[in-house]
Amino acid sequence: MTKESDESYSFHLRNYKGDKMDFRLTLTGNDSADLWYQGWKEPRHCIRKQTPDHTTLLTPTTLPDIVYQKWVKGLSGEIAYEFMRDGKLLYDGKTWDILSAGYFLNKEYRLLVKSGEFYKLIYLSFPFPGTMNVAAELKNEKVSPIASNPAIYAITGCWVNQATGEWTIGFFENFAVYQCQFWDYESIRTQKDETVVKLKNGAERLTIHLKHKNKTSCNLAFGKENPQKYILCSDEHLPDYPLADTTPFLDNGYRTDSVTLTGYLRSLPSPQPFDVAIPDMITDKEQKYQTDIDSLGRFTLRFPVLNSHNVFIDWGRTTIWTAVEPGETYFLYVDYANNQKFFMGKKARILNELLSHKELSEYIGYEEGKKMSNLDYLRKRKEIIRHKTEFREKTLQEHPLLSDKYRYYMEQNIRYEAASGLMQRRFSVDRNKREHLETGFMGYIDSAFYSNPVRPYTLLRDYGSFMRDYIGYISDITPSSNNMNVSPQKIEKLYYTFEAEGKIRLSEEEKSALRNFSKYQEKIEELEAAKADSATIAAYTKEQETIIKPQLEIIEQLIAKDGLFNEYMTGSMYVNSINANIAIIDSLQMDKELKEILKTNCYYEMLQYTHKELPDSLIERFKREVTNPSLQAYVLTQQQKYDEVSKKTIEYPESLMPNAPLEDITDGEQLFRKIIEPYKGKVIYLDIWGTWCGPCKDMMQYAGNAKKLFAGKDVIFLYLCNHSSDKSWKNIIKEYNLTGKSSAHYNLPDKQQAAIEKYLEVHSFPTYMLIDKEGNIVNRKAPRPVMTNELLNAVYKELEK
Repeated sequence: MTKESDESYSFHLRNYKGDKMDFRLTLTGNDSADLWYQGWKEPRHCIRKQTPDHTTLLTPTTLPDIVYQKWVKGLSGEIAYEFMRDGKLLYDGKTWDILSAGYFLNKEYRLLVKSGEFYKLIYLSFPFPGTMNVAAELKNEKVSPIASNPAIYAITGCWVNQATGEWTIGFFENFAVYQCQFWDYESIRTQKDETVVKLKNGAERLTIHLKHKNKTSCNLAFGKENPQKYILCSDEHLPDYPLADTTPFLDNGYRTDSVTLTGYLRSLPSPQPFDVAIPDMITDKEQKYQTDIDSLGRFTLRFPVLNSHNVFIDWGRTTIWTAVEPGETYFLYVDYANNQKFFMGKKARILNELLSHKELSEYIGYEEGKKMSNLDYLRKRKEIIRHKTEFREKTLQEHPLLSDKYRYYMEQNIRYEAASGLMQRRFSVDRNKREHLETGFMGYIDSAFYSNPVRPYTLLRDYGSFMRDYIGYISDITPSSNNMNVSPQKIEKLYYTFEAEGKIRLSEEEKSALRNFSKYQEKIEELEAAKADSATIAAYTKEQETIIKPQLEIIEQLIAKDGLFNEYMTGSMYVNSINANIAIIDSLQMDKELKEILKTNCYYEMLQYTHKELPDSLIERFKREVTNPSLQAYVLTQQQKYDEVSKKTIEYPESLMPNAPLEDITDGEQLFRKIIEPYKGKVIYLDIWGTWCGPCKDMMQYAGNAKKLFAGKDVIFLYLCNHSSDKSWKNIIKEYNLTGKSSAHYNLPDKQQAAIEKYLEVHSFPTYMLIDKEGNIVNRKAPRPVMTNELLNAVYKELEK
């Protein structure tokens, strides 16, 4: 540091690498200065603070107790940091004085340390119990407390049987891992080149002898077994297995079984629960299972699978794409500090091979694909298949002992990644016009993918996606046999049946209207049967217009009033839809197992679409068509669920608003104003949805949390339901507990709902809007319920006005 003639101070800095940096400080007051760093165009004015913002000051000797110990990096046992209670720090081979300390925002300890002429800022945080994150000089590293018995560092790490290639045992500071289980240490004794470890797991005891050759190899014996050669694996993945393996994936006939995954996650970057997602061919969704991680980074998760199955492990943090087999137990070890990932288990080989040998990454981007014709897209897909196949063959040549499971899995993944993308082109043609994909396009799909499917069918997510779109495309191009026209005579008969079943009580006026409408239609049919000309029929229609019009208005009011007719029509549509899909499945060449899977999907999807139980006749038909008990359980469990929901009483029924006060209003804006009138002075979160809309229902699961955000506040959750039967509407409200003092639900007649949607310019579902305290629409694209922070900010912005 030098003092310049203008009373400023020049500082010349040098870091441990020898890099230099200059800056100048010019005092402008007792606690203010202008600061200029080398490279800045202009100096910056700054002020001195005795206490930094958001910081609790500490002394070098009053840091939390957890800090004052020896910290090691990795499994080597080498001490990286030692904090002393006298305010000293041993680090980087030097002794440092802790000059100052503070606790910033209740999450990070900030230290200024000095050794000789060198100063450092060190930041300490504890992202997870047993782990300290140290940041200094733009570097971050995670360290752990030294083991209670440092003798363990002679053997720590993952030991691989040299003869089989299997990861057999792992020694860590606080426990060992053997046979996919955690074992506690009873004793560790090392003499010269031999270590004896005694382990316990409940009542079980195990003695292990390790005869060291060097730091990375030993002869290891479990109990009284003969010693075998083991190597310490310090790479990111296990080395290639030394033996061939020709066993195929297990096919259990699609009988639900479980998989157990236990694991140790070291140097965790975040503490959220561990999860596994399973793509399900029946539900067309990923079923997610999760479990908490203990203070040492350990977990156990058991989840069901239908057969050998594609799974996604802890996506976004650990991110493993792999395959598991039913009835198996696996152990996963991950060290995030050095990106190590190993699996242990009797059938863990394929999981380790998929970690070690990934496929070539080449794909068609969404925007790129949109610009292509179908045949150009096909040509590009074929090119990618060729590139990936060549890469796979090269991998197999370089690693000739890769298992048959790996070879099959990667071959099928190349096929069905392409097949799934190709069948998405069904959306490039006009389904309303029943346009077809090109003959050559579908010919390739049939010969390359459809005729020789992956087995088991659950092994790859992309196979399920491919079959969903394949069946969907055939449905798109198949002429519909649905005739949903209902004659006046049928309407009359239906309403008398409803009355006989006690579902409705018809007034004399309504009975007369139904009878007159039927007579009117019968007369027209008589004229047509007599081959009357169009002029005669038109004259009769004109003559009856003033008589029949009031009758039609009464019938329209009847239909809108009770929802029974719409319920009947919806049910008929569902039956027709299932019939059509089942007919397509039966017409295709496939085995009984695949047909049962696809048929189960049809019935399951219908339950999810309607959110109400299917008629008994359909359920009995389903049980005749699908005999597999595990597949039956998908549908019968949902059927029972919706049967119970239907019988459930609606809590806070005042949330279900009556339509009667609005029945004379036809203008969309007037309807909307009338609906929101009672809520002046409150912020309204408007949800326009339908029971038929999958994304709408997906968002309903987050509605409860959204309401909790504004409990006790002047916020109303207003729901307008589109074209939905009364039963499905109420079932979804009950299923997701959508009632309460701050909720209002409308299920208006279709014409009124359409008028409101036209006024509000609704073009997609769900649509969310925010309405301020004065009734003005202030946000036509309000955040969805799942977007917690954005919704919180948007609503509070209006509340604070």
